[in-house]
Amino acid sequence: MADTQGNAEPGKGTAFFERADEVAEMGNWEFAIELYLEGIQREPDNLVRGHQKLREASLRRKLSGGKPAGMMEQLKRRPGKDPLTNLINAEYLLAKDPGSLACMEAVLKAAQAIDLKDVLLWMSLTVLDAQRKSAKPSKRVLMLLAGSLAGAAEYGAALEACRMVKQISPDDATLDQLMAELSAKQTIKRGRYDQDGDFTKGVKDMGKQQELIQKDSLLQESSYLEQQIAKARSDYLAAPNEPGKVIALVEALLKIEDDAHENQAIEVLSRAHSQIGTYQFKMRIGDIHIRQMDRQRRGLQAAGDQAGVEELNRRQLAFELEEYAERCVNYPTDLSLRFELGTRQFRAGKYDEAIGAMQQARRDPRRQLQAITILGQSFAKKGWLPEAAETLEQAFAHEMTESQSLAMRYALGDVLEQMGQFPRALEQFSKVAQADFAYKDVRSRVENIRKKISDGQGGQK
Repeated sequence: MADTQGNAEPGKGTAFFERADEVAEMGNWEFAIELYLEGIQREPDNLVRGHQKLREASLRRKLSGGKPAGMMEQLKRRPGKDPLTNLINAEYLLAKDPGSLACMEAVLKAAQAIDLKDVLLWMSLTVLDAQRKSAKPSKRVLMLLAGSLAGAAEYGAALEACRMVKQISPDDATLDQLMAELSAKQTIKRGRYDQDGDFTKGVKDMGKQQELIQKDSLLQESSYLEQQIAKARSDYLAAPNEPGKVIALVEALLKIEDDAHENQAIEVLSRAHSQIGTYQFKMRIGDIHIRQMDRQRRGLQAAGDQAGVEELNRRQLAFELEEYAERCVNYPTDLSLRFELGTRQFRAGKYDEAIGAMQQARRDPRRQLQAITILGQSFAKKGWLPEAAETLEQAFAHEMTESQSLAMRYALGDVLEQMGQFPRALEQFSKVAQADFAYKDVRSRVENIRKKISDGQGGQK
């Protein structure tokens, strides 16, 4: 069992939790998730302020169109030897994909390894609720839940998990004895305390999270979604030129993530754009095409077709460059669109255009740090190293998470080394190494620069 005493001091994560709440209020879910995790890192047993708030932010991110972590992120967040790091990594991946059973199970195991009783029980109930809504409940997961819930004296919930297993394996005789024991313990507990001990009664905001989960398409049954589509279609046909009815039908169709329903949504939007003329309808068509390409990429990756992935990436980047350029023409004051365009211009090697876009986008407080980062990298790619260094240094005047600070210092150190300013580069790489000795190739970077300095190179400050 891991010792978390050094991290569990009450109030140690308060500053991060409070800032995360503020950022979440602005809808900046990515930064909010980072901040909640920073707080949990320092105060892992804070269920209400940390884990529950993180879960709420992740569900809202999903509802706003947030995507799961990519393959590289998943590889970086694989389990290791440190139990607390495993918990943070598991919760990060779950925050990016709140309906993932695998991620929920990873959080369960990590919380169990650190003996975070409240977190373990809360996540057990969360997984149990997901299993109730699943079309194909997992016997293995349900038995894991039965054990963890029984260990927490939540015999009623453990008994429910066993009953679900019984429906999957009705001939499993060992379940009968286990269910009898759990039933007896539940009766004793009720008699002793005159209450069912349901943990959810003591969990704040559980109702709010359940409401969000109900809205999450990953956890809704297909029959319910089809009913919603039928109702929305009926309302739409009664008033096809009413924007609200158009959007309601499109939203209902997009709850089912497949080409057939998405193509129906495109047809509805195309007609609306032709008849009503609002550009938002055309913009939504572009979003659907991007969504379809993202899903196609996941299929190619799963099949191991790297050549197909690369070709799709090229086509999608070209499409998105054109799409976001058009959006910026139609909404010239929307800095979020300017940021999205600049990001793609950078990826396409259009550094001059990316610099112009990010100089505008940095005026948006929600994306300021990211815009400064890409702006500095664009200058570096052009070979404008002094401008790149000065831009990246400006980032340190802004609030950032530890992971963002490491990335920024590494990027700045790389630019300074290219400039031949080895003492300044060493200072940045050394700070990265002191925070995370295994970060990228920072050890060899430090050693190589020290050798250059000892050889009398790079004396500039």
